[in-house]
Amino acid sequence: MQIYEMKNPIKNYAWGSKSFFSNLLGDKQSSQPQAELWMGTHPLGVSEIKYDNEWISLEKLIYFNPETVLGEKLASKLDNRLPFLFKILAIEKPLSIQVHPDEHQAIQGFERENKRNISLSASNRNFKDKSHKPELVCALTPLWAMCGFRSYTTIQTHFSVISDKVKLCQSDQTIYDFFKQLMNLDNNQKNQLIASAVQYAQSRADQIHWQWVTRLASQFPEDIGVLAPLFLNLICLNPGESLFLQPGVLHAYLDGNAVEIMCNSDNVIRGGLTVKHIDIETLLNIVLPHSQDLNPIHPQMRKDNEWHYPIPIDRFTLTRYDVQPDHILNMTVNGPEIVLCVHGKIRIHQNTDSLYLRPGRSAFVCYEAHSYTVDGDGVVYKAGV
Repeated sequence: MQIYEMKNPIKNYAWGSKSFFSNLLGDKQSSQPQAELWMGTHPLGVSEIKYDNEWISLEKLIYFNPETVLGEKLASKLDNRLPFLFKILAIEKPLSIQVHPDEHQAIQGFERENKRNISLSASNRNFKDKSHKPELVCALTPLWAMCGFRSYTTIQTHFSVISDKVKLCQSDQTIYDFFKQLMNLDNNQKNQLIASAVQYAQSRADQIHWQWVTRLASQFPEDIGVLAPLFLNLICLNPGESLFLQPGVLHAYLDGNAVEIMCNSDNVIRGGLTVKHIDIETLLNIVLPHSQDLNPIHPQMRKDNEWHYPIPIDRFTLTRYDVQPDHILNMTVNGPEIVLCVHGKIRIHQNTDSLYLRPGRSAFVCYEAHSYTVDGDGVVYKAGV
């Protein structure tokens, strides 16, 4: 059988939940916030697979069997590496305002920080690898997010009522000029602006962007990111809806639970709403300096019970399957896959072998599996190429 049960690391970050993963997995409640479950081979969180009744790293399986696991073409193209990282997110507090680099920026940044002898585990390290990081996030529960700059006209309207003492949004400015000025305010100007926004928000509790200003200020009272709902698009994704984020798009996830797939990277440059390292200079060099339309991606039904998320790259794909009793799904394998159960209980069957998955559990499928079937009663997401 070329399909293996997985054991995946969970990351403990301050914005995570103490109960989501324990409830999902049926485990004992954690004493620390658990934020992300990683499925893949990134050096900072490598999954294990059950091979001949022993747990070995997925990285080891690929290293010794690249063409069997990845397929000859993919193994050659990607230097025997899995091209994607698959995650579950549990967002109880806002994530940092952040951007991710493109391919050129990732290589340059990684080599630059290496030359400065910044350890990969150092708190002030931005570039953990040489990969770009486009990503697709898909809501499991209602998911609040900020993504991409609003129009400059809207930004001007929002800031005109709070910036009488701090001159922002001048008529001859661009969005980038405004953002650069905002991020480089001195502490006194920053605190004045935040205080003015929080006071004004109290009289606008019926408007969701002002509600989020109040909520963020209660958690990060001296952080310029409190004002992000005024200059970033704000959205609540319904379960099953998703967002695709190109490198350079400024964003932050605020509340909810989701699955996320991205290139196999952990490169993050932060600008606010965090206790982690903030690097405004690097962020300003990477951020896309114009407004972006916010277009949620709705999955497209390919056939009964199969929903595909269309995205403009080929490094990864995401598909959802609504598995129903007394109905067998026939899967054709075109490359390495990770099958994740998020609800109910499902069975993966190949030849005479079967593997059962319950919520939060996943299986790795090798290229040479060629085909398999799925049945049961539940919902699964499949990450692939």
